[in-house]
Amino acid sequence: MKTVMENKQWAKAYPQLGTDPVPAEPCISPAYFDLERERVFRRVWLNVGRVDEIPKAGDYVVRDLAVCNASILVMRGEDGMIRGFHNVCSHRGNKLVWDEKGSCRGYLTCNFHSWAYDGKGHLKWVPDEENFFGLQKREHGLTPVATDIWEGFIFINMKCRLRNVLQEDAKAHETLQAGLASRAKTHLLLQDDEIQIRYFHKVLEDYVDFYKGA
Repeated sequence: MKTVMENKQWAKAYPQLGTDPVPAEPCISPAYFDLERERVFRRVWLNVGRVDEIPKAGDYVVRDLAVCNASILVMRGEDGMIRGFHNVCSHRGNKLVWDEKGSCRGYLTCNFHSWAYDGKGHLKWVPDEENFFGLQKREHGLTPVATDIWEGFIFINMKCRLRNVLQEDAKAHETLQAGLASRAKTHLLLQDDEIQIRYFHKVLEDYVDFYKGA
């Protein structure tokens, strides 16, 4: 029986790929990773949690997404709506919320200069506001990110500015959606383990070369 390399089926189907060894540079290059961040991860829908994690008005979670080089605040407003924002104060760019999760019954207040925001991301209070000549609070709210819900999962998108786009994309996966919510857990279980290994390079190689598991 012929091997894949003998019949070169992939080389014939995709001649632009060539038959040279798979380069390692995309797996280790910081510049390549920065490009992936901008061209891939910041343009797709990313799951950041479950609606069950923020059941009440004022509840929030913070997701520090290294893959996007961004910190995202997801909060349920007084109107029950879940919204996502860049977790950055609009005043000096300081990180707004430092806790991984919590509940706010008033305003979210920056630790730097105490600018305060409501659950819709609106700037509501500025100390010594009279000294900020020409300040328009409505123009200095938190920067929103597109947020949508699918089967109880919360998704955000850095580039998309339209709601319900995720729902439209999901229509092609109706079979997958059927009954998914009933099988999904209503909470996240996080576990950190440390193991001693001798051949880390082998583990890393098998991790980045996913096609080996096919």
